[in-house]
Amino acid sequence: MPTNPTKSPTESLANLVRQKRRLLEQLVMLGRRQREMIEAGEAASLLQLLGGKQQLITGLQILERGLDAFRKEDPDARQWSSPAQRAACKADADACNDLLAEVIDTEQAHERLMTDRRDDLAKRLHQAQSAHAASSAYKPHLRGQRPRPVAVVDVSAPLSESLDLSTSD
Repeated sequence: MPTNPTKSPTESLANLVRQKRRLLEQLVMLGRRQREMIEAGEAASLLQLLGGKQQLITGLQILERGLDAFRKEDPDARQWSSPAQRAACKADADACNDLLAEVIDTEQAHERLMTDRRDDLAKRLHQAQSAHAASSAYKPHLRGQRPRPVAVVDVSAPLSESLDLSTSD
């Protein structure tokens, strides 16, 4: 983000840091809502929320490019209009660090939660497939078809005579 030529460099810095803090606060709020959506299985709403988060992240990237110029400066050499302005900017910068750490922790927790949900879904799908396979195996019996009777083996006859090796198909 380009700096405004009518503002002093420290005013521009303070403004960028303040904007960064607002964006990070919004990311934290969306992260909390994201967890609720993941737990509720609201996939469509979750996708919309993720789109909004991406816009905030893009905004953060733009702000970071604006802040790059200030990273090369000696913070003690900056000329602030007042100690209060400097303290406010430092408070915003500290809050940004805390918020960013919270966003990262939240994203890692969401990743674990989504992985757990995926694994649970895979397990349930496997169980459903197994149940379907078992059900399909018994369908002929459920349609009124009688199973073939079990052959009675004459144990007194030699084994080769008591086995029916012919096919009816």
